[in-house]
Order: sequence, then structure tokens, then C-alpha cells
Amino acid sequence: MYYNNNQQGYIALIALLLVSATGLTIGIALSLGGIEEVQLSFGTSQAARAKSITNSCIEDGLERLRVNWSNYSGSLAIDQDSCIIDIVVNGSNATLAATGTVDIFKQKIKIQVDDTLEVTSWEE
Repeated sequence: MYYNNNQQGYIALIALLLVSATGLTIGIALSLGGIEEVQLSFGTSQAARAKSITNSCIEDGLERLRVNWSNYSGSLAIDQDSCIIDIVVNGSNATLAATGTVDIFKQKIKIQVDDTLEVTSWEE
């Protein structure tokens, strides 16, 4: 078969375009995968911060019970993070419920303690 130089140039150009398009597609797919990993890592760290502030709220609630064995509702703020604590005392038992919030992430912890502050139940 006879090809002139002009047709061979078009074939080489099309082959180059196909190889470039394939490389670009692979590069974009890898970049999107990397972005997804960064988002997942960020979400995991924010969820851990929410759990940490919720634990801090529970600790604050336990200290309040140690000082004054009574019902309490309040909030705690650390930097931009916050939590809400509710303490309900029923005789020699108390229930502490805390919800910590970091951006869109929330963590809830509910514990029950006796009057010696021994934890009898823990729920996350």
C-alpha cells in the first residue's frame, strides 16, 4: 500500500494525541484518588477531635459531680470546638450525656456513674 508523507504525519499526530489523552486520563484519575485520600484523612482527624472534646466534656461533668452532686446542663468550648453536657442525678446514680461538635462532625457519649463516680455504663 502506498502512503504519502502527508498521511504518515496525520497518523503520527493521531497516535501522539491518543497517547497524550491516555496519559492525561491516568494523571487525572491519580489526582482525584489523592484528593479523596486527603479528604478521608481530614474527616478522620476531625472525628477524632470531636471525640476528644466530648471526652473533655465528660471529664468536666465528672468534676462537677464530684464538687456538687446535682443536675447540670452547660457547654464547654475549646478553640472553635464545643460540646454540650447534661447531667441528670437520680438518687445515688447520675447520667452524663455529652455531644461534641467539630465542624460537621459530632460525637456523643453517655455514661452512668454511681455516687463514688465509678462508671457503671459507657455508650458511644
